[in-house]
Order: sequence, then C-alpha cells, then structure tokens
Amino acid sequence: MRLAIPSLLALVLLAAAHDAAAQASPEPPPLRLPAGIRARVFTRALPDRTVEGRIVSADASAVTLVPRLADPFERGELTVRTSDVAKLEVTFGKKRHGWQGALIGAAAGALVGLAFDVDPVLCKVDNNYFCSRGAAIAGGAGAFAIVGGAIGFFVKTDRWTPVALDTLGPPSGATSERSSALSFGATVRF
Repeated sequence: MRLAIPSLLALVLLAAAHDAAAQASPEPPPLRLPAGIRARVFTRALPDRTVEGRIVSADASAVTLVPRLADPFERGELTVRTSDVAKLEVTFGKKRHGWQGALIGAAAGALVGLAFDVDPVLCKVDNNYFCSRGAAIAGGAGAFAIVGGAIGFFVKTDRWTPVALDTLGPPSGATSERSSALSFGATVRF
C-alpha cells in the first residue's frame, strides 16, 4: 500500500506536466495559398455549380479568385466569403492515365479477340489465323493494351487537393461584410 500512493502521485504529476507541455506547444502557422494557383470553389448558395479560376487571395474571411472564363483584359474578381464556401480545392500538377488506358485497351482487345479467325491447321502456314481461341483473345488483349496504354499516357488531367478552410490565415486587410453570398467586381486599367 505504501508503494501505491507514491506511484499514484507520480502518475498525477506526470499527467499534469504533459498537459502543461501540450498547452505550451505553438500552433502551426496559418496556411497561405500562393496567388495565381488554380482553384475551384464549391459554394453553399449554388451547390450544383463550381467556380474555377486563379486565386488572388485566400484568408479566413474570404476567397478571391479570377474566374477561368473571365475576359483577360478586364480583371473581374469573384469574392466568396469562407462561411459560404462548401469546399475549396487547389491543383498541384497533372496526372497521366497510362494504366487506365492499358486496362481499357486490354478489355476491348479481349472482346475483339473473340472475333479473330481461329484455325489450328492454317495457323501453321498463314499468320492471319490463330491456333486457338485463347491465343486470339490474348493477342487482341495484348495489342490493344499497348495502344490503350500509349493513349492513356498522353491524356493528362488535373490533380485536385482539398483545402481545409479553418487552416487559412487571418484576413490580410479590412474586408467589407456583404449580405450576398457571392460578389463580383471588375477593374479596368489603361
């Protein structure tokens, strides 16, 4: 019993020290998205529409971007308050689809291989015939997999990454609160 009381006291002191150390650790710095990065914003006001464009600024109060289809001679900025943003995604490069193309090509080639001519006698003297149905399916799948993989290698799509809105930094300047969910501004420069 004497050993249990000091052990219990040491355990309580250790837990208190751990809590104090956890409170003293600094919070991670806020996330700053670089200007010009491509992003897409899903809003609560228009749930079936996505706004895609280049980020001008993003902080804890609002996300401002230039829409993709905006006139290049006019700087039309779209500002969405973060409370109205359902989801924010940014792109960090492109990905190729070689494996998907090879799989689709192999499946299509296997189906086409069912239509190839099969003759166990003529296949020994004529290369236009396969000796068995399995060889015809394998030949079609292999040839089409190579073609599909080559096509998939050249097809590139964007790689989108979601951004947690609560990690964005504090507002960089004074922002005006507006009652509308979306706002649109235009600037003309000469």
